Amino acid sequence: MGIAADQTEQDDGVISHALVLCTRHRSADVVGALATVAIQTLIPPVVLVVDSSDDESTRDVVISAEVTWPGTSELRYIHTTPSLTHQRAIGIANTASEVVHFIDDDVRLDSGYIAGVMAVFAHSVNSERPEQPSTRMIAGVGGYMTGQGAKLKVKRFDRWFGLDSDHEGAVLPSGRNIPIVTEPKRAVDVAWLTGAAMSFRRSALELEPPDEIGFPFEGEDVDLSFRIGMHGRLIVTPTARYSHLESSANRVAGAQQARAELCARLLRVANNPQRLSHRRAVVAGVAQLIKFSVAGFITASPRRLQLARGTAQALRHRE
Repeated sequence: MGIAADQTEQDDGVISHALVLCTRHRSADVVGALATVAIQTLIPPVVLVVDSSDDESTRDVVISAEVTWPGTSELRYIHTTPSLTHQRAIGIANTASEVVHFIDDDVRLDSGYIAGVMAVFAHSVNSERPEQPSTRMIAGVGGYMTGQGAKLKVKRFDRWFGLDSDHEGAVLPSGRNIPIVTEPKRAVDVAWLTGAAMSFRRSALELEPPDEIGFPFEGEDVDLSFRIGMHGRLIVTPTARYSHLESSANRVAGAQQARAELCARLLRVANNPQRLSHRRAVVAGVAQLIKFSVAGFITASPRRLQLARGTAQALRHRE
């Protein structure tokens, strides 16, 4: 099933869009994120903050921001329960636009970010030959994350065992997702989009809604975008730029991080047997365990040993 053409275009032919910012216990981050949304050259007519905090600090931030919020946009606030995928679903249900932008609270958008994303959607009009990838409807768009440094050379071990690839933006048969680090010279097709800043057609989200059960947080962006990629193209454009501060609040680390990431990867593979390989996913997991264990013992690195422990826990969990 393909992505439907725009059904909620405005009278002037412009595709309608709204922005959803999901947050939990990061009111200071929300201040910075909203500040960069407010200065967009093309500000979304609706900006919705979906908060699952246990206090009212984020609500207070939104109320304060409303005082100087641009008149061409409506700033809204909703409080709900966790998880991140549940909050995304709430955001989708409480907006009506054809395109829904998602950004993290610790993201800072360049002023032309939204305009860059919408320009890609606006040029996605040729859906007459969906059998050809180059002419399929664009279902999702992401921008380029700045400040990542240079792409490190892929180690032969990682390439052999499905842990890394030179193909940025890919999802490997092992389920491993490869980020775009090198700034593309033009818009490029990818297999997944990072949840830090990603936008989708509503018709795509209706076909593939956020999975609140299987992916409450870790890997939810890869899961959602990879599924949507079955129905239309996913694009990363260098004309939409942003930075990601990666707040430490509400983030797991060490063994918990390794376990959560590998569990999400194995579930991703199990849910997509036609496109991904269970055997390669297990081989990659075992290779990751060996890699972290050996490196941890040789360098006496507590962090690498924690990553090895988390990897082992995820491999046992699958059984």
